[in-house]
Amino acid sequence: MQLGSFKPSIFLCSYVNIFHTSLTTSELLKILRKIMLKNKIHLAFLLSITLFTSAFADYISGQREYVNGNYENAISEWIPVAENGNARAQYNLGWMHANAKGTAQDFKVAIEWYKKSAELGNVNAQYNLANLYLRGQGAVQNDKLAFSWFIKAAEQGDAPAQYNLGRMYLLGKGDDKNILEARFWIKQALENNDAYIGALAQQVWDEYKLGSY
Repeated sequence: MQLGSFKPSIFLCSYVNIFHTSLTTSELLKILRKIMLKNKIHLAFLLSITLFTSAFADYISGQREYVNGNYENAISEWIPVAENGNARAQYNLGWMHANAKGTAQDFKVAIEWYKKSAELGNVNAQYNLANLYLRGQGAVQNDKLAFSWFIKAAEQGDAPAQYNLGRMYLLGKGDDKNILEARFWIKQALENNDAYIGALAQQVWDEYKLGSY
């Protein structure tokens, strides 16, 4: 969307991309060894650490496969990790199904994985889940559900979610019209560290004369 062609509709940015982690398995193991030596961790906790590092290794393997373009293998690596409650793996699987990477595009399955991740607090999953409900992809279009997930992402500081939330308050989508709430969230988006969203938020701020409230 060009700034000069702005129209008063909900902003829908591209789906947030795959989550990458910067730590390698060997780096994580070094950190854990230092912790164990320093604190003389008990056996039960050591076993939990072993399970954690195993899951982390599987997650990294999936990431490696994804980077190499082996999307089906990436999905295979992430599924057991996601089923064990890893929010990042759950989010990645949602993204893969939404974007037809290594599998047929399936927004319904994407919603299932995004929701699991979103419920664990993953902000990207919350935002993408809200977008799917707003668009009616993978589920019946539902402004209220979109609103409920946008607000969770917005409260975590996500600029596009803050902008969308402000627009929804202005238009009375998903909740009653509320100019003061709209002003608050548009201001949050305006002051966030996102130049593109900031420019869109500035247009809304000016168009609705939010500074006068």
